[in-house]
Amino acid sequence: MAPNHEYTIEILYHFTCGSCQEWWSYTHTPSKLEIDLNLPNNEKFWCPHCGHTQKLKLKEGFPI
Repeated sequence: MAPNHEYTIEILYHFTCGSCQEWWSYTHTPSKLEIDLNLPNNEKFWCPHCGHTQKLKLKEGFPI
C-alpha cells in the first residue's frame, strides 16, 4: 500500500500599511492546532516598504 499524502497548516496574514497603503504578507505555522486564531490586534508592526510603525487592527467588515 502506498503511503498517505501529508499536509501541514499555515496561517497567512495580509497587512496593509496605514501610511503608504502598500501591502505585505506574513505566514505562521502553529505548533499545535487551536481554535483561537491568536489575532495580533494592538501589536506594533512596521511596514517593510516605508518603515512606518503602528498598531494593528483587523480590517472592518472582515468576518471572523
